[in-house]
Amino acid sequence: MEQKAFDLIAEKVGAVLNGQGFVKAGEEQEGSGRLVLFKGENTAYSILYHQDKKRFELRTCDAEDGEPDLKWKSISIWLFDPETDSLTEADSIVNDFIETIEGPKRVAAAKMKKKRKKDDENNADPVFFFNRFVGIFPELKEELNGERNQYEEVRAIHFAKERLVPKIDALCAQGTKTDSIKRCCDLLNDMYANGDMDVRSIITIVVLNGVSDRAAENMKPMFSDDLKKGYTAGLKFKGKVVKPEKKKKEKRFVAANLNDMK
Repeated sequence: MEQKAFDLIAEKVGAVLNGQGFVKAGEEQEGSGRLVLFKGENTAYSILYHQDKKRFELRTCDAEDGEPDLKWKSISIWLFDPETDSLTEADSIVNDFIETIEGPKRVAAAKMKKKRKKDDENNADPVFFFNRFVGIFPELKEELNGERNQYEEVRAIHFAKERLVPKIDALCAQGTKTDSIKRCCDLLNDMYANGDMDVRSIITIVVLNGVSDRAAENMKPMFSDDLKKGYTAGLKFKGKVVKPEKKKKEKRFVAANLNDMK
């Protein structure tokens, strides 16, 4: 019965995922369990049956160019005892897994990831921008993962304001670690030149307007000519409620009150 239930769930859920552009990547053992994997361009799903715990688990994780990062997040769990349960219970699991996958929140998140990648194919987006700073502030990696786990995507303005700005300010306000300050400014120069419009706005309006005057004074001599212009232009928004400039109407950012950054 366990084998029949697994095959039934994998087949029916797989058919729905196939319609969404996912490809079955095979079955394998994971510990005492058995799983089937479905790969998408930006997201992956797996169905895992824990033999020792007697339960089916639907999981998801992010993917990069079709390769899962394997940081699985459980989104539905059902008990199934092959000695007492039947294919009727397996059908109930199928229906729940399909409802979860087809839920508007999950479909919208997948479409947003796909659209962002298409629109900004040659430009770095805010998440890429934050990842670049992991080399300077390693703790950002854990904070980015926590943000994704809780909200399914990174809230760019909030994350920049609450997580990145305090770290940059603490580093640059000291004025003693000139090599680290230069590394930070070089990264800002590079991302201002190569980032998308959202990244450029976050740099000038959120980050540079959010650090202390002392930190800004230590950083300015290391700005590129382009960033100096952007920084000067961004100062007029300091203390005001603003929205970063947007490339397309569909891409939205929540307004950030820059008064709260002090």
